[in-house]
Amino acid sequence: MNKTVNITVEKYKDGTFWGTTQNIPGVVTAYGSTLSELKENITIAYYDYYELAKDLKEDFLDDLSENPVFIYNLDLKSVFELLPEIKISNIADKAGINSSLLRQYKTGKKNASEEQANKILHALHTLGKELLSVSFN
Repeated sequence: MNKTVNITVEKYKDGTFWGTTQNIPGVVTAYGSTLSELKENITIAYYDYYELAKDLKEDFLDDLSENPVFIYNLDLKSVFELLPEIKISNIADKAGINSSLLRQYKTGKKNASEEQANKILHALHTLGKELLSVSFN
């Protein structure tokens, strides 16, 4: 069975992306100059970790998966840095929250509650679905 591996992604001031596993024994971490490069690097690092655990017959091997599903969790600030094309006021409207409050989440001046973060996530997913429905003649 494919297990889910949660990875927290952070973007640092120098522009690099760092990812760290959250729900497996031990820690696997990697970085990349882009999100795509990070995903590639953390996948390689995870498989190296898995193979080493297998070779050493580690007790925690059953808690790992040979073919995991990676879930990437980004903080709100990083999401908006990754997607500068997104207009804050439009996402705030879709999420039903105050646009100045969303700007504070974006800059890191305030942290969104789980409920607020879910509203923003839903608004972003809705926008994504709307964009996917676009076609040209």
